[in-house]
Amino acid sequence: MIFRNNDIFPMRQYQHFFYSHGKLLLTGEYFILYGSSGLALPTVKGQSLTIYYNNSSKFSGLYWKSFDEIDKLWFEVFFKLPSLDICYETENKIALRLRDLLLKSRKIKKKFLQNSLGIYYVKTKLEFPINWGLGSSSTLINNIAKWAKINPYMLLENKFTGSGYDIACVSESRPIIYRLKNKRPHVIPIDFNPPFKDQLFFLHLNRKQNTCEGIRLFRSKKNVSIKIIDTISFITKRILFCKTLKEFEMLLIQHERIISCILDIPTIKEIYFPDYLGIVKSLGAWGGDFVLISYRSGMKKYFSKKGFHTILSFDEMIL
Repeated sequence: MIFRNNDIFPMRQYQHFFYSHGKLLLTGEYFILYGSSGLALPTVKGQSLTIYYNNSSKFSGLYWKSFDEIDKLWFEVFFKLPSLDICYETENKIALRLRDLLLKSRKIKKKFLQNSLGIYYVKTKLEFPINWGLGSSSTLINNIAKWAKINPYMLLENKFTGSGYDIACVSESRPIIYRLKNKRPHVIPIDFNPPFKDQLFFLHLNRKQNTCEGIRLFRSKKNVSIKIIDTISFITKRILFCKTLKEFEMLLIQHERIISCILDIPTIKEIYFPDYLGIVKSLGAWGGDFVLISYRSGMKKYFSKKGFHTILSFDEMIL
């Protein structure tokens, strides 16, 4: 039973709706792995997961459709239940990854997707372009965990070397301070509403940075001292109390210089925008996705001339 691209789901009984916001990491990238505090911001746009269940079918299966921000179907798969064998898919790598998540969910929650008869119709909907790096994977993991009623951290792959901040952030509807203590996540929801937020913007670099590769590079460095870790935590906490854009910019410049020194690579600003007078701050893994920029006269014209056209205001981006 395969339903093609623009077909609507057949008659069904509504079951569940789950939603997770996207995420951005303002401070603490890499250093969170060593116990530093980081400031993570949930985004306005996220991803939804809707499940319909039809128990009138004479066989059992799960039909999955994924749509992008313009409602274009970009992936579909049909699983036989309860085995979760793949009967049909449009991209094998994604289908196998999804199957792995569903099997892991069942391993944790034994009765998950164990119905003997009936069809599940699942629809995911992204609200942001998949190349924006706002968490298409972390929002999916969190939504599946909600569906299965399990801890989302338990769905992370064993080989995943990240801090898990993204899972923590997409689970919240407020900014958070995130840190690892004894390898366990500690999350503190906070208010982050700087008085100068109308002068903060997010610029998309249209590049994708591999987080795992960035982490491996950082871990290979031997010059991460307790003093530096504490400094990053201090910057994270001090940012919450900034009253002026100048103080905010100075703290983020200090933050960028510390990471640049440890990685032994130039900052994004030094590489692409050395003559820009405002701040250019990497967010998360260095080198891709979005950067935070502060307003200066002629800002949009400056970045447009360099080929960067996607700029979002603070209120457009941050929840």
